[in-house]
Amino acid sequence: MKYVQVLGIVTIAMIVISFVMVFVIPDFFIHSIIVMLFSYGLLGYLTKSFHFPYFAAYMLACALVVINILISHFFIGLPMLFEPDIALFSFVNATAIAIASVFIFRKVDARRAYG
Repeated sequence: MKYVQVLGIVTIAMIVISFVMVFVIPDFFIHSIIVMLFSYGLLGYLTKSFHFPYFAAYMLACALVVINILISHFFIGLPMLFEPDIALFSFVNATAIAIASVFIFRKVDARRAYG
């Protein structure tokens, strides 16, 4: 149940930050990078206290990428399912950001706990 809650929180945060960032940053590339860093960083932050945090972050990042690809393909009309290089780029970046953020946030918490 915690996994579905984390997916919901990250999805809602991604949608809200995307709409807010449209008015702040008009450049699509920078907008996409900021939203990706924020959303998968939030995913890593929320999974840092799970029993297996790195595996949870990896699997939730993969699930979020699949959800994003399916929504972009069926609702927006972008042919993301037929572009394997774009899908690989999304999977690699999403999982790397999520796992790195879990690592960083766990180190910050450990440093806070020990002084």
